[in-house]
Amino acid sequence: MNRFKVVLLEHGYASSDAERKIVESAGGSFVDCDTWPRKQALAECLDADGVLVRRMELTRELLEKYFRKVKVIVRYGVGVDNIDPVAATELGILLSRVPDYCLEEVSDHAVALLLALTRGLVERNDVMRAGGWDRERVQPLPRIAKMTVGLVAFGQIARRTARKLQGWGLRLLAHDPYVEEETIRAAGVEPVSFECLLRESDAVLVHAPMLPENHHLFNRESLTLMKRGAILVNTGRGGLVDLDALCETLQSGGLGGAGLDVFEQEPLTPGHQIRTMPNVILTDHAAWYSESSQRDLQRTAAEEVTRGAAGELPKTIANPEVLARLKRTDEWSGDAASGWMARRAEILSARNPAP
Repeated sequence: MNRFKVVLLEHGYASSDAERKIVESAGGSFVDCDTWPRKQALAECLDADGVLVRRMELTRELLEKYFRKVKVIVRYGVGVDNIDPVAATELGILLSRVPDYCLEEVSDHAVALLLALTRGLVERNDVMRAGGWDRERVQPLPRIAKMTVGLVAFGQIARRTARKLQGWGLRLLAHDPYVEEETIRAAGVEPVSFECLLRESDAVLVHAPMLPENHHLFNRESLTLMKRGAILVNTGRGGLVDLDALCETLQSGGLGGAGLDVFEQEPLTPGHQIRTMPNVILTDHAAWYSESSQRDLQRTAAEEVTRGAAGELPKTIANPEVLARLKRTDEWSGDAASGWMARRAEILSARNPAP
């Protein structure tokens, strides 16, 4: 008899064999609903202990209707933006994620976009493919060693980006209200205010998370604070940048270019004007990907959902507030997992009262 049940709602990957092997080797059953009709897939969650999800929006309505017994939801990715965290916490559902599977890839991608924009690589490639040869080099290009580059947020990815850029002889600034200034200085980067970073940077690389206070962090007002001709690179979250405001600023010449891997609405609308701008490089939310990061993502997500479904605490909990709902503070001591399991029957009873 299986100890627990894990449901994989959707993923779009070539295979879920790695997840199945990890879950089943721990004594659980595994159901891959990737190609199933949505309603049928959600119905599998009614008796599930753990759920894996990638892009599907899990609203309060869906959580209340289909996730009655679920202990843990693990999202394939760094954040849990597509899951209602308040509803999950109220229902006593742990949310987990995979925060460190693509740190090198995303920082590499940010640096690649920066270099491609500052060196005019796309334009030069287009000229050559069209049969041209521009002897005059009329396009102005900066000397990278003389640039000031600003990092918005200074988490794990931004720190790797800084390390990779430090050998180029440029000046590095960073703004992150959640990181001590001493920590930023210790990494060889100058901590500054957001406004100072915008005014002094020749290029701004955005690595910030999608917190409510960060929505449209780059809007008409903040974009006008940036240096004329500066470059904006976003490999963080699409909602950090007001795309309409960015298009206006680029068209007016306020910015020299932009490199975008993420968008507030994905997929990006085929006819969106940003697609036609010559001073913009666009990639389709691909910064996270390498064969190694893909394997790490699937393996780690499967390990996390297995822990949670089996009654242990995941290593990464995105809504730690839920622990307060799963216990009485004065009784919570010793091993967290055993404490959770001791109260599991009470939690389920409260969530699913007998008819």
